[in-house]
Amino acid sequence: MMSIHCKPSLIAASVSLAMTLLGPARAQEASGVQSPLVVVEGKRASLASAQDIKRERLGIVDAVVTQDMTRLPDINVTESLQRITGVQILRDRGEGAGVAIRGLTQMETMLNGREVFTAGTGRNFDFADIPAELLAGIDVYKTSSADQLEGGVGGSIDLRTRRPFDFSGRRIAGSVRMIRGDLARRSQSQLSFLASDRRETAGGDVGLLVSLAHQKRAWREDQKSAGNPVTRDDVVPGQRVVVPNGTTETTSIGDRERNAGAFVMQWRPDEALEVYAEGHYAEFKTTQNSYQINILPSHTFAAGSARLFPGTSDLERITWTNAPISVLSFARDTTDRTRQFAVGGRWSADALTLTADLSRTSSSDYLFYAGPDLAGTVASFTQDMSTKVPATSVAGTNLLDPAGFRYTDVTYRTRPYDGSLTAARLDGTWRLAHPFFTAVSAGVRLARRGAGNAPGQIVADAGAGGLKASDKPAYVMPNPYSDFFRGQGVPSIGSYLVGNPATARNATGLRNAFGINAPIPPSANPLSLWDIREDTRVAYVMTTFKGANAPVDGNAGLRVVHTREQVSGSRTVPAARTVVPIDVDSGTTDILPSANLRYRLRDDLYLRAAASNTITHPDFNQLSPSLTLTPNTVNPSLNQGNAGNPDLKAIRSTNWDLAAERYVDPVTSLYSTVFLKHIDGFISNVSSPEMHDGVVYQVSRPRNGNKARVAGAEAGYQQFFDTVPDWMRGLGMQASYTYIRSDMPNSATGGNQPLPNLSRHGANLVGIYERAAVSARVAYNWRSKFLSSYTNVVGVGSLPIYMRGYGWLDASLSVRSGAGITLSLEGSNLLRTVRSSYYGVATRPQSAWLNDRQIGIVAILRL
Repeated sequence: MMSIHCKPSLIAASVSLAMTLLGPARAQEASGVQSPLVVVEGKRASLASAQDIKRERLGIVDAVVTQDMTRLPDINVTESLQRITGVQILRDRGEGAGVAIRGLTQMETMLNGREVFTAGTGRNFDFADIPAELLAGIDVYKTSSADQLEGGVGGSIDLRTRRPFDFSGRRIAGSVRMIRGDLARRSQSQLSFLASDRRETAGGDVGLLVSLAHQKRAWREDQKSAGNPVTRDDVVPGQRVVVPNGTTETTSIGDRERNAGAFVMQWRPDEALEVYAEGHYAEFKTTQNSYQINILPSHTFAAGSARLFPGTSDLERITWTNAPISVLSFARDTTDRTRQFAVGGRWSADALTLTADLSRTSSSDYLFYAGPDLAGTVASFTQDMSTKVPATSVAGTNLLDPAGFRYTDVTYRTRPYDGSLTAARLDGTWRLAHPFFTAVSAGVRLARRGAGNAPGQIVADAGAGGLKASDKPAYVMPNPYSDFFRGQGVPSIGSYLVGNPATARNATGLRNAFGINAPIPPSANPLSLWDIREDTRVAYVMTTFKGANAPVDGNAGLRVVHTREQVSGSRTVPAARTVVPIDVDSGTTDILPSANLRYRLRDDLYLRAAASNTITHPDFNQLSPSLTLTPNTVNPSLNQGNAGNPDLKAIRSTNWDLAAERYVDPVTSLYSTVFLKHIDGFISNVSSPEMHDGVVYQVSRPRNGNKARVAGAEAGYQQFFDTVPDWMRGLGMQASYTYIRSDMPNSATGGNQPLPNLSRHGANLVGIYERAAVSARVAYNWRSKFLSSYTNVVGVGSLPIYMRGYGWLDASLSVRSGAGITLSLEGSNLLRTVRSSYYGVATRPQSAWLNDRQIGIVAILRL
């Protein structure tokens, strides 16, 4: 199966735009206005470097460099990305987690210009895996050019590591950080080290670099959730009332550990040739113990205790009697590992430059989950939803009495993912002696990527035989974290009996202790397994141009991408009651035009315009051909099925950008951008009738179809205040604001919805002080309310889940000595922000999260 996708109108529009800008430009001369001379001191060089990257690139690019990353308490790369205009992040266990560029998570992720990823169902790299200290900088490409890797509907993010030729000679640097979480009440250490040397030898210029980073952080997260809304007819006479389906209160605590390293060798035997070899390794482990109590509404409640929010049918307060409870105490550990090795080089002669790169990337992700479950009953359970975080309390039952609990299950689950990529590319640029066209570039790339989940998610949960907690008291203990939502004034259950997650990591021993002899299966159901091989062949051509008598330059080009997918899985054959393998082979060809223009009104004032087509391929689990059919022998009209869809097409976007940028001096700039994206092929699950073996089933599959429109504006500003009174010198500021509006059809509601996890408003404000040996930063990141997801509730319908807007405050203070030693005091989440969400309306609370305030002491040595 073959399909070709291109929009010729985009090429015509790009050429028309170029001619429109070029025409009047020829009649203009450069203004001759010179930017005022400002000496950029070393401590400001990082801001100047990031500003230079933005100014000199032909596309619309934002950058952050390592000095700025390490001057704020950014534990991982995601946290550094949040300070870039137009980038929004999610949070996980108090750290930055998911990343979206202009509201879109469909992006291309790169390490030193080559594709990198974290194994899983998706395609992107998890930026939380990398310590910020390992990088030289981050470039965020918001527009596309033909020589860039395809795959980023939202944009591209390139992580740049240090190389030995970045330094003129020998460089040694290291840091030691001690960081403490105030909720976890534990401190952990973090170390980084870099050694680089560059020497002239008889064989040419040779450089070697080794960079290592180790981080360990103690963390704690408290989460309080109201159950999904359900309808009840027995709470208020004659009225159907929406009540929360109980409460869930979870304290999770553990360690997050990152170990990363890089080795880079560069050799330049002469001015024409340079070769390199590099290897990168990243490992990210999360160790987690969770203590969770769940209380459900019962059939009875205290007379007169039910109260509704005024003017609504939503329950505000009630006291349930004889309510069932369960307690889950589990270990949940995850490990990501990513390796990348690459060799390549660059050769120049006269007007021709050739570059080549060969790389191999492998990645794995593993989840372990296990622990004992308890159940019981409480005499009285009160919920009050009128407070910011719902209040809960229990009366009439001693939740620390082992006789009041019984063991119900011993859970055990594991889930692996793996992935690999072998890629080779060759690029050439021919510089032209032409009054308008300055160069022609062309290149090819071949890549083979694999992804799989064998042996699948292993589920070996087993019943505990009805034992009481008092029968095996060694496996229970009082909740060690009864100070739930400490310091927030939130009435909660807090003190109750829990299992011991430490025993869960010896899964065999725990199962034997409860008499569970059934072996753990070696593989999951074949219907849940998938394996995908993806071959990509790419060719591009691009020209760069510059007006001979006009202040305009840019590039325009075409990238052609052929992708072949080979996906395998299994399907059920109900008539034969068997499972059989299924394989699907498909291919698509995409033609992706792009153009970037830069128009210099004055030496310090630029206008930019860009247009492009971009794509992102579906996630791997969505492409799985596996099909599960569940016949209903009583009513065949209720036959159901679930499947992936190997016929899914890439998500495609047509993108337009206009920008204005003013560069007052090397560290002062103002910029604004407006953008529009028309996106086709968003993927959602659709249920439709299908015939299999002569029988009709209602099968749910992911399908393309939803179109979306994303439009917005960005604005930013940075400056040091050098014309203020002497006592104020050294003060500076960075500020940015993003507005994004998105619309996508929602088949469940029949209307439009915004894209998930996209705030309409986002802002960053960073206060800077740099003077003599003192450096300080105060950074506030804020995002407005956003749609998290939808949930379907019987009797209520499809409900949106909204996350309330929130802010996050970080700060640091550093003092540098003449011996190359810098001492810093830093803090993260200084406001101890409580994030919260709700179902559609504020009177239906969903969840609230509380994370540590982190305080760190850092010593940095540079030689």
